[in-house]
Amino acid sequence: MADVSPRADASPSVDDAIADYDRLAGTLAPRYAGSGAAERLVRRHAAILPKPPGPVLDIGAGSGAHAVAFEAKDYRVVAVEPSAGMRAQALTLFPDMDAEWIDDRLPDLAVVRARGERFPFILINAVWMHVPPADRASAVAAVASLLTPGGIVSVALRQGPPPADRPMYEVLPDAIAADFRAAGFEELERSDHGGGGGSDAGFVRLVLRKP
Repeated sequence: MADVSPRADASPSVDDAIADYDRLAGTLAPRYAGSGAAERLVRRHAAILPKPPGPVLDIGAGSGAHAVAFEAKDYRVVAVEPSAGMRAQALTLFPDMDAEWIDDRLPDLAVVRARGERFPFILINAVWMHVPPADRASAVAAVASLLTPGGIVSVALRQGPPPADRPMYEVLPDAIAADFRAAGFEELERSDHGGGGGSDAGFVRLVLRKP
C-alpha cells in the first residue's frame, strides 16, 4: 500500500509534487480517468477549439483521460507529464491511445520547447498550484512560446485547502490572470466548476488568448 502520510513542506518544489504523484499514481489515475470529467471538458471547449487534428498540447496530462477525450474528437495530442508513475498508469488505463507522451515539466518545458512545434490550443488542468510563485512568470513565458499567434490556453486553477498528502500553493485567479495579461494575453472567459474525479476541490478556469 502506498504511503499517504502528509509532508510538512513549507515550500514544496515541482520535484516534490512529482514525487507525490509517483507515490499516489495507482490511486489517483483510475479515479481521474473514471470520472467522466475529461469528456465534459472537451464538450465545454468545443466553441474555441481549433479544427481537428489540432494539434493539442496537454500539460500535466496525468491519467491520460483528457488526451483520450481529445483523440475521440480526432485531435492529435502531445501529452506532457513529468510523473513516471502517472505516465505508466495512463498507458495501462488507455493502452490504445495514440498521444505522444513527453517527460517534461513547468516552469521551463524545455523538452517540448526544443521540438519547435507550436500549438493552437493548450490545456493546463489542475497543475498551476504546483508551480512556485517565483517561477510563474517563467511558466507563462514558456506557455506563450508554445502557442501559435491567436492560440488559446485553458488553465484550471484549484481552489480550497490542499489535501494532506499533496502540499501545493494557493492560486488566486485574479493574480494568475494578471500574470498572463502582463505577457500580452487576453482573458476570454472565467468560470467556476467542480473538480470531478471524486475531488471536493473547486476550480476556476481561465481561458486566455495569445495575441
